[in-house]
Amino acid sequence: MISGFLQADADASAAYRDRLATQSGDRPCIGLSWRSSNAAYGAQKSLALADLAPLLRSRPDLFWIDLQYGDTAAERAAAGVDLWRDPAIDPLLDLDAAASQFAALDLVITTSNTAAHLAGALGVPTWLLLPAPGFGLLWYWQLGRQDSPFYPSVRCFRQARPGQWDDAVAALGPALIARFPRKP
Repeated sequence: MISGFLQADADASAAYRDRLATQSGDRPCIGLSWRSSNAAYGAQKSLALADLAPLLRSRPDLFWIDLQYGDTAAERAAAGVDLWRDPAIDPLLDLDAAASQFAALDLVITTSNTAAHLAGALGVPTWLLLPAPGFGLLWYWQLGRQDSPFYPSVRCFRQARPGQWDDAVAALGPALIARFPRKP
């Protein structure tokens, strides 16, 4: 049960969940967002979709959904990943639709951007990829812990080295297996 301090429209979320079941073939639905457009810190908080491609390819039993705002067609093509994008939802234009979409997901994996805050506020299980300490004051209250005092549904995965996402991304693999075991 989702228990955030924001609530998406229950009927819209249920309808979206039904729509996802048709698209996903009843695979677990994982939303993905990988960059921030923050002028001051966006580059430090973002990674390339290509950095996540091996993880996505390793789990075809999961249904991966593009939650990234903006046009991602070129990135998805370049990364060569099977990442579904719903053309009916633009999170920059319709926050209610985005909230209903997020609330229908089994998990959101994101960097520090709007998706992290929306998913966390909705109480959606969220895995947050964070930069290493030393990049300003980005999530500095999270140092030394994997949870969030503000968003109980958020689990943090932090870079071990500034600018290097490989360790944080690698940690997602075993965590996904634990949460969504492969079916025989």
